[in-house]
Amino acid sequence: MIFNPIKKLIGKAAFVSAIVFAFYSCGSGTNDTVKETTDSLASIPVPDTAKKQNVFYSIPSPIQLGQFLKRSGASYDVKVLNPLDNASKYSSTTKKALNLGVYGADLSYSAVFNQTQEIQSYLNGSKKLAEDLGISNSFSKETIKRMETNIANKDSVLQIISEIFLNSNESLKDNDQSGISGLVITGGFIEGLYVGTRVAKTVKKNEGIITRIAELKGSLNNLITILSLEKQDADIADLINDLKSIKEIYDEMVVTESKAVAKADTTKKTMTIGGSAHYSLSKEQLERITAKAESIRTKIIKP
Repeated sequence: MIFNPIKKLIGKAAFVSAIVFAFYSCGSGTNDTVKETTDSLASIPVPDTAKKQNVFYSIPSPIQLGQFLKRSGASYDVKVLNPLDNASKYSSTTKKALNLGVYGADLSYSAVFNQTQEIQSYLNGSKKLAEDLGISNSFSKETIKRMETNIANKDSVLQIISEIFLNSNESLKDNDQSGISGLVITGGFIEGLYVGTRVAKTVKKNEGIITRIAELKGSLNNLITILSLEKQDADIADLINDLKSIKEIYDEMVVTESKAVAKADTTKKTMTIGGSAHYSLSKEQLERITAKAESIRTKIIKP
């Protein structure tokens, strides 16, 4: 199945943050009540067929959130990654795109913990899927060489990973395949949520991880919007329903918001919203989100 594209639907920042750094949004901190004072959002223009609706996608800081994750005391667990053997088993465009997002998140997870062997392995797995999707130019020999040269430098590796997936997004847009980016984002998002909920089980002081999981509510809503704007077949409709099943749990959270003030930057095409929001995610709600994320993730990575 080939996803019907919407030209230039996904912005650069949204693509990179979702694929490469969806996992980082599941970092850790202090408790299960979220307080946000400023959100930086990137505007995603939607075509006339969608009545020029604007969708906003949260852009987390990969370095900051990656460091935040390590400070939580979490240990690297290779068992949470999608097995590399699966890369050659995906046959449909949908599966390849979804799992490019999954491998992108796994690649980043490995990079945060300086796991050089997994970095190289998941880079190759991502390259395989990218080649199948026609965007192998993003994994040039020069880029791979840079990765090998800087493999011990976490910040450099994360920067290179960002560039790889940014270039992949540009290739998809140039070939009128921006819709595939939505699938890659979905794969990265689900993998990030899955890993985050797994990490929450292994860290004693996991309140901050729960905080980050709660904060994903807005990104999930935007992701559903992005997918819903596309022409749907049975696979995509099923995927949207799966995401909505998680949304239903998020919608049960108690949310208290203060008045927000929005400031637009037309040069950078971003909008900063100042204000505060408090989200309370109960233990029971977290358990249900954890179960849903694992179930959906299992469907995505199954060849």
